Amino acid sequence: MAEEAYEPENDENKPLPEEDAEINETDIVFDCPHCSHSLCIDYRGAGLQINCAECGKPVLVPIPDGMNISDLDLEPGEILKQLFATRRNLQKAEAQAAEFAQKLLALDAHVKEMLTILRGEAPAPAEEQAQA
Repeated sequence: MAEEAYEPENDENKPLPEEDAEINETDIVFDCPHCSHSLCIDYRGAGLQINCAECGKPVLVPIPDGMNISDLDLEPGEILKQLFATRRNLQKAEAQAAEFAQKLLALDAHVKEMLTILRGEAPAPAEEQAQA
């Protein structure tokens, strides 16, 4: 099951419209921090996490200056959806962090083993001795 950030039902995170399309005064226009693609979303998306239309990575919609999240009329169901999406994203990030920690430990052990061999403190593995 693919993890996706919550996206409002009536709003779309869409690429910056072409010249013939209209950007509303209330739209939030910003760049994806991952790929620099221009995004445009209705003001009700302020503070939400969406997926970039170009690279698909999660992006936090900026909150315009002078605007507070409390200014938005979010229904309890929408807040609950955001909470669940945030929890799923947190669990996914924690799992990735644990995976990276394991890989880092394995690489650290491998580097220590290689340094020991290079210093001549231990015999090379049998495979390398056979080639010598």
